[in-house]
Amino acid sequence: MKFFFLILLFIISTISYAQKTVDVTTGNTSAMSPAFFNVVGGEPFVFAKFARLVEGSPYFREEWMKGNVILNGERQYAGVNLKLDLFDNEVHYQDQKGNEMIATAPIQKVVLFDSVTQQVFNFINSAYLQTNNRVNGWYQILSEGKVSLFKQIDKQMHETKPYGSATIEQSIITVFHYYVLYNGRFTEIKKIKELPEIFSDKKQDIAQYIKSKSLSGKTDDDFEMVINYFNGLK
Repeated sequence: MKFFFLILLFIISTISYAQKTVDVTTGNTSAMSPAFFNVVGGEPFVFAKFARLVEGSPYFREEWMKGNVILNGERQYAGVNLKLDLFDNEVHYQDQKGNEMIATAPIQKVVLFDSVTQQVFNFINSAYLQTNNRVNGWYQILSEGKVSLFKQIDKQMHETKPYGSATIEQSIITVFHYYVLYNGRFTEIKKIKELPEIFSDKKQDIAQYIKSKSLSGKTDDDFEMVINYFNGLK
């Protein structure tokens, strides 16, 4: 049953639009192979940094998620238990004994599978984006084509000392940023109405599309629809 479930996840990932970034149907090596631990490397995770955390999480998801690790050159390891730390921009994985480790080798992409919702989440390390003007970290890939759309899930820590307490408490808030990569430029889009200005040759078409669909920019789908529309224009 577990083998069938993993195969199903791979099939889902190939038909997901965002999954165009990597073909998970070929070149996979089992994460339980000793080669994975030798190539990716790792050091034990120490929780001390977040020992006083009372709210929020540094991770994309707090729970372990099955996923693929893609190294430079598209070398892939499938079926890894992963956590993506978006505060320190680290990839955590479980070794063969179930210990939590932090990958020390450079990783190009991470593909995470949500077994409940059947969603696939693709992340790329900023070091592998074909542009210089970007903030270092991990970006979720929402759409790819002539124009690519990315989402930065920014984790910010705040420390406070409650009145009458000698202990400092930590909380992590999450802020979302959207970026488009077009003609080598990596541009942050704070409002969806800014998109027409990015595509000067199709400015009127994009503005009309946003208006006709009543897109507010409050969801990922709103931004994806505009980018997919532009990529479909001749």
